[in-house]
Parts: sequence; structure tokens; C-alpha cells
Amino acid sequence: MAGHQEQPDWLNLPSDLLGLIAQRSRDAVTGLAAFRSVCRTWRAAVGPAPRLLLPRAGSASDPTLVFPLARGWSVVVDARDASCHLSHLATGATAALPKLIAVRDRDGSGITHIEYEHRPDEYTAIHSWAFYRSYLSFTDALRFAVHAPPDDSPAAAAASMTILMYHFMHERTGMLFCRPGDAAWTKVEKPNRFGFGYFDFVYHDGRMFGMDTNGKMAVYDAATLDVLHLVGAPPVPSELVTKMYGITTMMGDVVVNLEDYDYVNLVSLPSKLILVMTTVKSSLPVAFNIFELGSTPGGLAWHKVINAGNYELFLDRYHTSFRENTDNSGTRIYYVHDDITSIVPSTTSVYYYSMQDSKLECVHRLVDDAEVYSTKPCWFVP
Repeated sequence: MAGHQEQPDWLNLPSDLLGLIAQRSRDAVTGLAAFRSVCRTWRAAVGPAPRLLLPRAGSASDPTLVFPLARGWSVVVDARDASCHLSHLATGATAALPKLIAVRDRDGSGITHIEYEHRPDEYTAIHSWAFYRSYLSFTDALRFAVHAPPDDSPAAAAASMTILMYHFMHERTGMLFCRPGDAAWTKVEKPNRFGFGYFDFVYHDGRMFGMDTNGKMAVYDAATLDVLHLVGAPPVPSELVTKMYGITTMMGDVVVNLEDYDYVNLVSLPSKLILVMTTVKSSLPVAFNIFELGSTPGGLAWHKVINAGNYELFLDRYHTSFRENTDNSGTRIYYVHDDITSIVPSTTSVYYYSMQDSKLECVHRLVDDAEVYSTKPCWFVP
């Protein structure tokens, strides 16, 4: 009879070995979460895992809307009066922000408040110049971007953060920004009057970038708000749409097919600005392409790259964030697909894609996507 083999003490594995096991987990969301759930020792061996925040029902008695940003920060909005503030989950730090409806021009003259009425007991939950029948339809038209210094403590970071925002109720204003303590959001107007606001925007290296629904992008000096450059659309055939407006758009004079189109997300990485294009066929994501912004003899332009380096990218309706990975596995993308057109709603699903392996996997599907929710699933990245 074979002798009994001594079983390893799984609670007392060397920390470097635990780190290697964590790196080889299935992915940074479901795999790392499972790794951390084994025991306290394993949980302490690695940092916090990114979390997918699932929606909860919104009601007149609980009108709080939460939107994760980056580095543990979230914007918390009170739907009753559009007031908001920053909140840091781990430390409890907070910072005041102006109401979403308090705006001023770039010259700082006069603060105005756009039309906003909270009517939860009627058929319309929120009324501005447009009608929003529920909290969900209101938050569908909202997007944020944030610039947060990487090495500061939460209290110090809050003082030097810049938050970019756009909501459909701001109509043709390109985007708006503020810093904690400001009395209003400052308008950043488009250099042209094409369409409504930018459907994505980002802060990178002292500049603000706003991309329009035709794929063209304006580059602003973050200090003066002067337009520095106009960048052409990515050099690939595409049918761009935006989740922010809850409807499909048009590419030139051609109506976009409701089932086949491309979403775009701008991502500010430490040393580069990239664009992630998500190709959707028959209402399902099938491919991801990455473009990097670089200088050419004719000015700034996008060029396609194989991957963006060793980063994990987290894309959802409200915000884009990232974190570095250390296992030399190239770019990994975590994408929330909550495709809603003006005709057919679809189930919300979460996908994981490895640029290195060209592997696409659905890691979560939200069964009930009813209008009772106040927000869509979104990423919280510590």
C-alpha cells in the first residue's frame, strides 16, 4: 500500500508563490476575486480586486446615484437637486463638487442653473429640457472622466483632481469640467456646432480631448481652454455610435445599422492616449481594436497598434479606467456591454478580452435589466 503523501499547507505558502498563483488566475475580476476568497492569508497576498458594481433599484426614498471614477474615487449624485460630491470608499475622504446643473462660461462670468425638476411621483422622474421617465434613463445620458495624481494621498489628490462631465441636458456644450470646491462646472465649447456634446472625452498630459460622433476630436489646453489641434477620425471604416444618448447616430449621411456598429472609449494611460474601438455585430461584441495618438508630419493622428502594453482596461457606460498588470500578458479589456437602442433593449453582459490571445469570453450576464434600476453595471477599480 502506498504511503500517505503529506499534503501541502495551503495557508502558509510563500508570498512570492502566492503572487504567481494570483497572476495566473482566470482574470483580474472573477479569477482574482475567487483567489482572494480562499482565506485571509491569500487575500492579504494581493491587492484589492476590481469589482463590477451591480445596479440596485432606485426610488424616491433613495435618490442616490453612484458613479465610480478611478483610484477608489466615486461621484455621488443626489437626484433630488443634482447636487454631488466626491467620495473615496477606502478612506472615507470626501470633496465638494458643484451641482450638475450649475454652469458658467470659460471666462468665469456668471453662474447659471439649467432647468431641472425632480418629479418621482409622476410619469417623469426628472425633467430638464428633455423628459426622463426613470433614474435609469437620466443616468444613461451621463458620462465622466477624471484626472487624479497617481501618487498623492486621497486628501491631497482631491485638491488637485479635474473632473470632466457631460449630460444630454447640457445640449450642444461639448463637455464641462470642474475641480473640487468650484462653484460651477465650466463649459468647454466645441470649435464647431456639429451634433450635441462629445460622446467621449479625457484629460491627458495637461490637455483635454473631446471626440465627436463623427470620430473627429478636438484637443484643448487644459489651462486656457484654447483649441490646440483638430484630429481626424481613426483610419478604419467604422459606424460609430454612442451609448450616452441612448440612440444610434449617423456616419455622414448613412444611417447606422442598429445591430452592427462600433463603440469608442478614450483611455489616458501614463505615457500615451489610446482609443479602444469595440466592434458589435448582431448586437454582440466580436472584436476590439486599439489606436494610439501620435505625431505625424501632418499633425496628430491615430495609428493602429497590436496592444497598449501591460494594462488592464475597464470600460463601461459612465467612465473608463485602467490599472497596470505585472505578468507581461499585454492588454486585457473588461467591457460592460449594455447595448440599448431606441428600438430593442438587450441583456447587459460583461466580457473579458485578451489582446495577446485574441480571446473573448463572457464572464457575467445580468438577468434582470429592468427600468427599476437607477444605474447600469460599472467598474470600481481601487
